[in-house]
Formats: sequence, structure tokens, C-alpha cells
Amino acid sequence: MLKPGATLVIRAGEATISAYQPAVGQRRDLFTIAATAPAKGPPPPPPHLRPEPRYGVVVTAPGRLATLLVRVPDGVDLVVQSLQGDVNVTDITGNARLFTRRGNVTAMLPGYAEASTGDGDVSVTMGAVRWPGTLHFSTPRGDIELRINPKAALRVRLHTGDGTLFTDFGLRGVSNGASETIDADINGGSAQRIDVETESGAIRLLRLQPQA
Repeated sequence: MLKPGATLVIRAGEATISAYQPAVGQRRDLFTIAATAPAKGPPPPPPHLRPEPRYGVVVTAPGRLATLLVRVPDGVDLVVQSLQGDVNVTDITGNARLFTRRGNVTAMLPGYAEASTGDGDVSVTMGAVRWPGTLHFSTPRGDIELRINPKAALRVRLHTGDGTLFTDFGLRGVSNGASETIDADINGGSAQRIDVETESGAIRLLRLQPQA
């Protein structure tokens, strides 16, 4: 059981990680961890759960897994630290910080998120208007697509070392050889910021459109 404001930390070796809200009919303050072993090879050790009195629960899954399914309680923040594998987060009601050394990161949530990968693409849709400090999104080799609430006031920096930038917020940037940079205010700016960077790849910063 985790209360709103707590944090669920997932530390994984190799796995495709998918995180969602609690299942229909499940208590909204309960978290679920379901691991699936690969079809071949020796079975990995089961995930280890350790209560962390300061903020919540730490789940460690160091072996090689096919999938790791996570159900995140309402209002609980999620942190994922993975060595290898895609990370997918959908509609959790807390906020998220997501990292994998190798794999793609995809997130869609009503709050805010940070995401990075050492090798892969990043795609994040977030509905928050306010967040603390600076949110970072990065990949050395890959594309980044970020959709944000058009009502948010912030300072944004987008940089690609070798690629293209696109945004429908009407921002202008500068180029230097193959690199491009946009450093500008949105809606007048504020103390909160977004920093997006890729060494080789495209960056798209888009308005979050309301669903029909």
C-alpha cells in the first residue's frame, strides 16, 4: 500500500517495463509488480521489494526479464532506472522520472515527467501546467518528441548537435553548422524550464491538443 505523495522506484537490469494505473476493481492505493521470465535460459531471481521509510518502496529486478508490469497507485510518483529495455508509462496519476541506458522511453500522463535514454527515442506527452525547476529530456542518438500543455508558462531550450528542430509554438532558433538551438520563453516564461537535447536526432516540441 502506498499513499499519495509517495514514490515507487523500479531498478531493473533487462526488461520491457510497462506502468499503468491500478487495474479495474483493484484498490487504488495498492501497487502491483508482475514479472515474466524469458522463454529461454535459466529463470531470473524474482523482483525484490524494500520499503523506504523516507519516501516509499524500492523494487529491484537485476536479472533478465521478458516483461515487468507495474501498477502505480493513485497520486504516487514513479522512478524507473533500467539498464536495457523499453520503458512505457501510460496514464498514471503521479509524476514520473524515467531512464534506460538502452531502449525507447514513451510516457503519457496528466502530470509531468523527465525522460532520458542512452540509446533510443523519447516520446512524452504531459498535461501539467506547473512543475518544480527544470525538466530534462535527452538521448545521445535518437529522436525526441514532447507534447506539453499549451497553457504552461516556461523557458524552453531545445538543442540538437546533428538534426532538426520543429515546434508549433512559433519559436525561433539559431543554427551553427549541423547543430540547431532554440532558447526562448513560452507564454511569457517563468522560473520553470524544459531542457531537451540530442547529439544526433530530431526534436519536436508540440502543443498538447484536447481529445475529441
